[in-house]
Amino acid sequence: MLSPPLVYVLVGEDAISPSLVRSVREFEIAEITPTNVTQGRTWTNNEDFCAAAHAIDKDLSTHAVTHTDNGAGWLKLGFDKTYFIHKVVIYGRFYTNWFRPNGDCVKSIANFKACVDDDNNVDVSVYQGEVHQKSCGTLQLTYGLKQSDQIYTLLCNTEGDIVKLSKSTGIIVVLEIAVSNKNRKQHVAEITPTSATQGTVTDGDCCAAAHAIDKDLSTPSATLTDNGAGWLKLKLDKTYFIHKVVIYYMFPINWYDPIIHCVKNFNACVDHDNNVDVSVYQGEVKQKSCGTLQLTYGREQSDQIYTLLCNTEGDTVKLAKDAGIIAVYEIAVTRAGLSFNLEAYKFF
Repeated sequence: MLSPPLVYVLVGEDAISPSLVRSVREFEIAEITPTNVTQGRTWTNNEDFCAAAHAIDKDLSTHAVTHTDNGAGWLKLGFDKTYFIHKVVIYGRFYTNWFRPNGDCVKSIANFKACVDDDNNVDVSVYQGEVHQKSCGTLQLTYGLKQSDQIYTLLCNTEGDIVKLSKSTGIIVVLEIAVSNKNRKQHVAEITPTSATQGTVTDGDCCAAAHAIDKDLSTPSATLTDNGAGWLKLKLDKTYFIHKVVIYYMFPINWYDPIIHCVKNFNACVDHDNNVDVSVYQGEVKQKSCGTLQLTYGREQSDQIYTLLCNTEGDTVKLAKDAGIIAVYEIAVTRAGLSFNLEAYKFF
């Protein structure tokens, strides 16, 4: 029941329909780019339509399809070094507005369900070389018909340099695989602080100021407010025109440690950590408040990234509040980037 998908374009009223699917997937936060992808045997040996490379081309209209021979069907993503692999996101085939409407798997809902059954129950594991480190779980496909129904997240939270999908019967069909670690991205025109200090740390090594600038999204910096004077400072090597400050907070869905207190009591922690002033200083002289950090109850990782515009000069960024706790997982400071005026040039 497998047919290679082809991209098609809807015209007329359907061209602006909100139900249209995406053909290019979004880049995951802290995504790691594989250096290679291989599979045991490509379905029907059709490398044009079913090659392993389609699993990492970010194109949701192509797929990798792996046959299971003698109980050994596998697809491997290799990386350039060992990473802490937080999660694996897998995009599966969907029914509503599929890219090739005459494909066998979307000729009827019954056909679609049969294809799901044939593609289902894939083990997703992390390896270090050839040594199995941990199974992130079994990919359990659903009969959801929409594109959004067919995006699956498996938590790994272990180190390794290979992600392997495997099963012993049926076939392995994936449109895309995205692997992420716990390190945030480097922002455009980002300034690296020379130091991070805080008034009073809440819990020693766990919550040190340095964690705010280690690019590790799983480590918190938490500062107590003593006598109305809680603060966290990032010192820069010189005076910059500071464009913006980006602050990363925790998120309860797919957090790195699902049993910690604030994942179980997320809204209460948001209330306690909220309303932090973010300002730019020159030495000890305040230049400008960039605004107040207003945390939301958003539960996804993407919900908990906050940007405050500063657009002023200074050599220090300071977070301050007089009650509760200042809790952040990462802070990125950027200067004004390069601009390009097209009007100054003629193109022939």
